[in-house]
Amino acid sequence: MKINNNKLTISIVTGFLGSGKTTFLKHYTEQLLKRDEKITVIMNEFGNFDIDSQILAPVIETVSLQNGCVCCDLAQDLVAQLKAIIHQNQSQHVIIEATGIAHPLQLIEACYDPLLAQQVNPPLVIGLVDAPRFLQRDTYSAATQQLMEEQIEVSHDIIVNKVDLIDEKAQDEIVSQLQTLNPKGTIIKTTYGQVASDELEQLQSPERADSPAHSHLHHHGISALAYTFTSPIDRQMFYQFILRLPENIYRLKGYVRFRDTPDVTYLFQFAYGMPDFEPVQYHPENTVVLIGEQLDKERLRNQLDALQFT
Repeated sequence: MKINNNKLTISIVTGFLGSGKTTFLKHYTEQLLKRDEKITVIMNEFGNFDIDSQILAPVIETVSLQNGCVCCDLAQDLVAQLKAIIHQNQSQHVIIEATGIAHPLQLIEACYDPLLAQQVNPPLVIGLVDAPRFLQRDTYSAATQQLMEEQIEVSHDIIVNKVDLIDEKAQDEIVSQLQTLNPKGTIIKTTYGQVASDELEQLQSPERADSPAHSHLHHHGISALAYTFTSPIDRQMFYQFILRLPENIYRLKGYVRFRDTPDVTYLFQFAYGMPDFEPVQYHPENTVVLIGEQLDKERLRNQLDALQFT
């Protein structure tokens, strides 16, 4: 990246729910640490429970901006956080991970705030794409399709993730679609969010410093439900709950403990029918967050209550 070393470098990682942003971020920061870069990561969480910041290396300073939509008051919170980072003079590079349902324009605009203009480089926007889901985006609502496409349109570099799940013809098709949406974007294909170090070097810096046209998009019916378990739950009942989730729930993520292994905490992630979980060494609050469109929150809470108390 061509940057002014006297100014703070900012990267924005965007992409729809489940595209692999946090996995990519983990690998990206590991590569940056090898270059001895001093990094701060700002996580823009949807809802009031922060999960992702605990996944990164402990040597990386993380800051959480919660409640998802970086606009209005939260945009000012982001500006304040960036000002504090600059004042502390402890980071060379700030990486902002946008929540999957936020439009990155608000993040970009915050980086161009007049209070920061002389102290930060124009932000580099890296867009993550879930290859098979992007090809099937016409199954989502029109508003969600628009959001998925606009996240790509404002990206400088596009990481096409999960290409191992589609054949070569489909890979050519998604590249063609992405080039139509963003003719100037650099496209890198990958699996599991792992981008090779030489490809990371290709990530380009933005050529223009003009603020994008204002767009004040909100969540178009997408909402979140956070639920905290006060004690371990039945493993099989939880699996059944996951398998029966309706299609309008795009993402479940959080920490759970099971009755058969009450001393082990698992980081559990579920997106588009594919579960993934792993034990963690730390012991956070056992909270799960569900994100989707038109959530029936009362019904979901009742089902989660049944898991807790059965």
